[in-house]
Amino acid sequence: MTKKRRLAVISDFHMDSNHFSQEEIDIFLSLLKDLKDLKITDLHFAGDISNDFHGISEPFFKQIELLTELSVTYNLGNHDMVGLSEEEISVSNFQVKTFASTAFVSFHGWYDYSFMTGKIDIKKIIAFKNSFYFDRKIHRQFDDIKITNLELQKLEKLLTELSANPKFDRIIVSTHFVPHQQFIINTRYEKFARFNAYLGSQHFHETFKKFPKISDVVFGHLHQRRLPLTIDKVLYHAHPLGYPYEWQMINHFLEEYPQYQISENWHLRKRYNAIRKSSDWLKFRKAHLREEFLSALTIFDLDD
Repeated sequence: MTKKRRLAVISDFHMDSNHFSQEEIDIFLSLLKDLKDLKITDLHFAGDISNDFHGISEPFFKQIELLTELSVTYNLGNHDMVGLSEEEISVSNFQVKTFASTAFVSFHGWYDYSFMTGKIDIKKIIAFKNSFYFDRKIHRQFDDIKITNLELQKLEKLLTELSANPKFDRIIVSTHFVPHQQFIINTRYEKFARFNAYLGSQHFHETFKKFPKISDVVFGHLHQRRLPLTIDKVLYHAHPLGYPYEWQMINHFLEEYPQYQISENWHLRKRYNAIRKSSDWLKFRKAHLREEFLSALTIFDLDD
């Protein structure tokens, strides 16, 4: 009898930035242990688990495995790379986990400014990154374009090997950075558009579409949940958890408590700041956090 496994992927957990209490972590763990409904057997973090990989993320993985008996894997995001050497970053890159005839590939990814439109001033892109952007805290061995090229070379080599293996008829990919321009920030404001430089690379999709065995790609980084979208026969999933001010439950809260709505309701940070200390919100958050965690999971049913 074929055993069934259930792989859940979540990105942008931001454990420390989100200031999750132990009670809230317990809500997440109880969701993972729900064998009656979810029956998750394998959990994968697709980057941005925390800003302290060794001090926060690794102990968290061990806690999950101890309390749930799940198999926990991960690929790194930019936040996870802070304080890590290039060698430490490479250790967990390009991992393969097998489920019967399915190969689950995880790799970090990176960016090469290919999502920028119009005339590109690379000096300005690099200057902004080194002065203001979070990734100025990360010290990589090479520049962004070379890092991305190396990622692409290793990715193509691995996918070629897996595609040639008759054991596998399906490949699922997890990465952190955005792999297609369909998902970038669409804005006419330069100060927001420049963040597209650091989102990912269109070249990842160009690589994926060479391999018909790739059925699904899960990614994060851009904190916007999207409906699954098929591009060139690759089904893309983007359900990042993100920060509380981006959570879906805020819309539901404001529908139930319209007195908290502000004139600048479109401004996610401002509308969150208007509710975050209220007793109504704190009760609502506790009551609906499980649903928020669940909506950030991408789940695959697989054979063992």
